[in-house]
Amino acid sequence: MGLSDRKLEVLKLLSEGLVKKEIAEKLEVGYSTVDTHVSHIYEKLQVNNAPSAVGKAYRLGLFSKG
Repeated sequence: MGLSDRKLEVLKLLSEGLVKKEIAEKLEVGYSTVDTHVSHIYEKLQVNNAPSAVGKAYRLGLFSKG
């Protein structure tokens, strides 16, 4: 699928229910950095929200449950 390790990390945190502000704090980066990662994730996966991105990531096998 072509997502960087960092984008996969952001996506995994989204799957855990974290919001962008919490992800930024956890990864010690700016909110705008996380916002850019999320936008790129949505574009790459052709979705427009976090639940759709997470669902598609599981369907594509980008990470496994558990």
